[in-house]
Amino acid sequence: MAAFGCDVVVVRLSQGKRRSVVTVFLDTVLPEPTDEDWKRAALPLVPGAEPPPAAYEGSRVSVETCGRASREIEAAIDADGAIVGSYVLEVSSPGLERPLVRPADFVRHRGRPIEVWTKEPLDGSRHLRGLLAQADPRGFLLVPPAAGSGPGGEPRRIDYENVVSARLVVEIRRPEKPGHPANKARKR
Repeated sequence: MAAFGCDVVVVRLSQGKRRSVVTVFLDTVLPEPTDEDWKRAALPLVPGAEPPPAAYEGSRVSVETCGRASREIEAAIDADGAIVGSYVLEVSSPGLERPLVRPADFVRHRGRPIEVWTKEPLDGSRHLRGLLAQADPRGFLLVPPAAGSGPGGEPRRIDYENVVSARLVVEIRRPEKPGHPANKARKR
């Protein structure tokens, strides 16, 4: 996909009722993290002590690029005979809640909220959410969200080999109306 200026993020093959579904997520080619990026990501994030990461703007892959890539991918699948029978090909950008696949993805997104599914349960759960607070070549540190106004939960170290899938989480907060606190009960 380098001809289109894209990297393949994830390829998924699933079996539908009547045919296979091939899903390919493409993202713009991103430079590999520098040694300085790796060093910074290996340091534990201290909320409030450093500025939050810039807002993630999502992928820059256009609809036209996805269409051109789709034709190339389909031709390659058909020529190779990789899939027997009929199939549906879906090619798109990974979106705002992009999957985190490689260690470099975790380095790039340090300081952002993520969601992780693990092979082995951690503290009785295989599904975890929290702030990506640290990343290195072997794994990352996840800080669970605070309950109410209290401090966050105990940070959890997760090795990449225990990750089934991980993705960014977009948090959308409803703005408060002037003079109407969000937690104030409405009078009738």
